[in-house]
Amino acid sequence: MSKGNNSTPASSRGNRSPHHNLKNIPDEWSERVTSQERSLVPRFATRAYHLPGNGLCRDWFQYMLNNHPIIGICCHHRLHPLKTGQRFIILLGSFAFGVAITNVCYLWFISTGRDAKQEIFSIDLNTQESAHYSVTAGLVMLVTVGSGLHTIFDRFVWSLSACRCCRAGGTFETSSVNSVRRGRCQDIGSYLVIFFVVLVIAAATFIVIVRAKMDDEETTAIPYIQDNNTTLTDIVQSVKDFELEDFSFLKAYCIEFAVSLFLYYPLLDTVLFSGILGCYRLPILGGRPYEVRKEEKKRIAKSGARRVSALEMA
Repeated sequence: MSKGNNSTPASSRGNRSPHHNLKNIPDEWSERVTSQERSLVPRFATRAYHLPGNGLCRDWFQYMLNNHPIIGICCHHRLHPLKTGQRFIILLGSFAFGVAITNVCYLWFISTGRDAKQEIFSIDLNTQESAHYSVTAGLVMLVTVGSGLHTIFDRFVWSLSACRCCRAGGTFETSSVNSVRRGRCQDIGSYLVIFFVVLVIAAATFIVIVRAKMDDEETTAIPYIQDNNTTLTDIVQSVKDFELEDFSFLKAYCIEFAVSLFLYYPLLDTVLFSGILGCYRLPILGGRPYEVRKEEKKRIAKSGARRVSALEMA
């Protein structure tokens, strides 16, 4: 009877958490995470062009649906490590960083006394209606420095938020699987992204206020920055005096941002997907052909290893 009183009923053992035994990490992990997750999650986290078993069209659609900043919010795969909330935060941070870097370039030209409208080179088209296109220093700055930094920021927050190391198929998969620790390891990247996005939004807000103040006073002197006596109260008071027209430059950026997302993004990512920039053989630039070739090499190597083991056993 004493043994019966001290033993744990089968029903209570069945209701125990699957994380109660810290020594059986691999077995518990295998029960909760399928081989499909181990295969797909790392690929989703690295924005893979190719998924096992997919053809060309299916790969293109999965790449766009999983990676597009707006479409991916609603249409991403259920196993993708970036969920709806994370994607919205990344999109908000991308917009804020774009606003900040655009206006920083504008302020740089003013503070250094350079002319943003200076023509670098021009293109003349001899058609029925002659057309003259000029490329200015400001445009070159935005296309090179601005776009480059914007791309680096987007890729950085994406990789940080996806945090593939502690997810299914990641490097620290088994060491971070138990109890709450695994959830914390997976979510630490998302928390850092939120912190970075808040900082970027704060910086972008300040830069927008500076730009609006300059446009309102029609001056080339940079307010709040060059004036060391400016206080937070002065900034708040000046914001109250602003009108909606003082932020008209944001309308142009919103249009530019929308065009880049729905026109340039699909076009440029399709070029990267094709692999033509990397001659189909370089990582990232090699696109889908590079990943298909890499997967084929792994399959051949695995089949060869199986044959060797079979011969040894025979």
